[in-house]
Amino acid sequence: MQSVFVFFDLGGTLVDLRGIVASMAARLSAIRVRGPVPLALLWASRTAEALPTAQGALFQSEREIASAVLRNLLEKRGRADGASADRLVREAWASYVGASVLQPDVTVKWLLKLHSKVSGLGVVTDGDTEAVEGVLSHTGLNGLFDSVTTSEASRSYKPDARIYRAALKALKAKPSESLFVSDAALDLHGAAKLGISGAWIHRNLFPELAKPPSSSLVLSRIADIDRIVATFAKTRRFELR
Repeated sequence: MQSVFVFFDLGGTLVDLRGIVASMAARLSAIRVRGPVPLALLWASRTAEALPTAQGALFQSEREIASAVLRNLLEKRGRADGASADRLVREAWASYVGASVLQPDVTVKWLLKLHSKVSGLGVVTDGDTEAVEGVLSHTGLNGLFDSVTTSEASRSYKPDARIYRAALKALKAKPSESLFVSDAALDLHGAAKLGISGAWIHRNLFPELAKPPSSSLVLSRIADIDRIVATFAKTRRFELR
């Protein structure tokens, strides 16, 4: 079998992220913050925007960044209790992990079938290792992937090259044999710079921070990956036919 490797983003692509916004909104509502749902959405989007700046020596865990963002948002609303922000983030993540679900078009059965057709299946995700492990376990994905590369382990957030290099190294995969699948267009730019092909699936949860690279394949549904893998086996090119 020709070598082909598929790497997935986790949150948003395989796992529904809407639960984290609902969980944070519930925490904000409990402390009587005005407009808890819009504030939770703003917290989530600003946390995502802040991740790419915390690389290398400046690295911070996602929880640290999320807490700092929430602390700033609360202070602007006259709620300057920093410890409260840390607690709210911990509680929101714990609640989300315990109720996390796969995207409607993703199943364990489908991923197992896909695994049988490729040389390696990996996850490349911005997230703290403990939280990622909890989500994988709760959604039934634990042990299904050949590698799980987290931002905390690589001290790098997408689209920085280091996290993709770590993922390739974990599976001994060549960029030319690898496909990275994500709902975040910005993530695909980092993969493309290393020669990794990209596939974009639009989940419409948060505003996009960039347009997908022009070379990206655009998926109408996640199962389109099956056709891409089958075509690659024949042509050695990632194409959607």
